[in-house]
Amino acid sequence: MLIASVKKIGEKYHNDVLGISHKIAEEHHEGICSSLLMIELPGALASSTTMPFEKIYEVEVSVIENFRVAVMPYEAYVKRAVELMLEFRNLKARYEIGSADFHYLATSVQEGCEFFVTTDEKHLLRPSCRDALSRHVEVLAPDEALLKL
Repeated sequence: MLIASVKKIGEKYHNDVLGISHKIAEEHHEGICSSLLMIELPGALASSTTMPFEKIYEVEVSVIENFRVAVMPYEAYVKRAVELMLEFRNLKARYEIGSADFHYLATSVQEGCEFFVTTDEKHLLRPSCRDALSRHVEVLAPDEALLKL
């Protein structure tokens, strides 16, 4: 979701994600994210935008600040991520859900987040994934999360 905030204007979810950022700031919400964000965000920006390399880390810091993201340590959520991968191994195999996604989910579950926001329509936003994962956390697209905030 955070990557959608800095991609091209007009891309799906871009405006919703910016709206989430404003709501977070106005209403003093806090975002929680796995430390894998520190790898994924610059990698995604490097491969999906024409942003100059030297700007990528500036943007990463800005995104973390604008979404009031608490970046949680990787190690604290590994066990829970493995448990979720085993519990949902059929979904993981059927939709080719990456292990990193389970670490993100584990972080939100273990931190007691009200919901998990993603733009991942290929995997996590599929109705069968949402239904299964709802035992642990509600999975929302950015437009749904914006309404909920």
